[in-house]
Amino acid sequence: MPEAFVPLTDFVNEAKSIPKEHSLDQPVAKWTEEELLDGEIVEAGVAILRTRGCYWSIKEGCSMCGYFNDTVPGGVSDEMLREQWKKIRPSLKGKRYAKIYTSGSFIDPTEVPLDFADEVMSDMKDMGIEKVLIESLPEFVNPKNFNYTNAPKLEIAIGLESSSSLVLDKCVNKRLRWPHFVKVCKSARDNGAEVKAYILLKPPYLNEKDAIEDAVQSAIDAAPHVDKISINPVNVQKNTVVEKLWMRNEWTAPWLWSVVEVLERCKDLPVRVYSDPTGGGTRRGAHNCYNCNKKILEGLKKHRLGKGDLADLICDCKSRWEVMKRQSSLRRNGSEPHGYRNGFTSGRRF
Repeated sequence: MPEAFVPLTDFVNEAKSIPKEHSLDQPVAKWTEEELLDGEIVEAGVAILRTRGCYWSIKEGCSMCGYFNDTVPGGVSDEMLREQWKKIRPSLKGKRYAKIYTSGSFIDPTEVPLDFADEVMSDMKDMGIEKVLIESLPEFVNPKNFNYTNAPKLEIAIGLESSSSLVLDKCVNKRLRWPHFVKVCKSARDNGAEVKAYILLKPPYLNEKDAIEDAVQSAIDAAPHVDKISINPVNVQKNTVVEKLWMRNEWTAPWLWSVVEVLERCKDLPVRVYSDPTGGGTRRGAHNCYNCNKKILEGLKKHRLGKGDLADLICDCKSRWEVMKRQSSLRRNGSEPHGYRNGFTSGRRF
């Protein structure tokens, strides 16, 4: 960790722009993807409701999160939320697993009204959906916020990001404290929900080596308290602190090799640890060289679905990644030369 940090609160709001206008009766997105359900690969229905968004984003915001770009700060009425749900539900028919996201916390009653949430859960249960994944900041993980009348098995994904209070404060700009995370995980599990922890790989101001060590340690710390762990490599989202640093070449997205190392070092933990990198293989997301991005991402997908062995992944660029790790303490934290991942240090930026 560097001795001095740029204070995030000085420019986290400066990094934001006013979100563009959105159709309030349309969800942000919907799609299907493969997922594991009780050890079986199934097709999961995924949707993002357009809501007011995360209360913390409105108050200050996290350094890497650009989900506020898809929100409506003035709020979305119950009527419009129900219109969105009408457009989502056909894509969930026949599915056993659903993931219903917002750009904030599904169980924050000031973002998603409890009556509407209860209706959605009951509807999914009646459609035959067996498990539903939702996301929340830890401060809303209170049984009163997910005590639904009739609902599928509930899985709550919580953004831990790091078990280090220093990383949370200075790199992420998040006020979570470890004892609180442990407490809410216990509360959720005691009330019948499963818990999934999100852990960041390479938030700003961490070099490649320190980022790997922080992610591994955070996974080790979280494992006794959760049911699964997702390693989330930081990607460059619009109008964020991370984007500002990236455009000034003061931070670059992590290597896919770093993702592989974290997963390999966590393979003996008592819970499932996997990664599905957002923007993987692009210059804004976790990536290696041109030649192996697709192969490594396919390997990570197979690993996520319990079908692959990461130890079999190879590429010539791995030696450059090893050098970058060794040089981490000598470099400006989080940055590297243009083109380095492809074997040259000038020209096209990747």
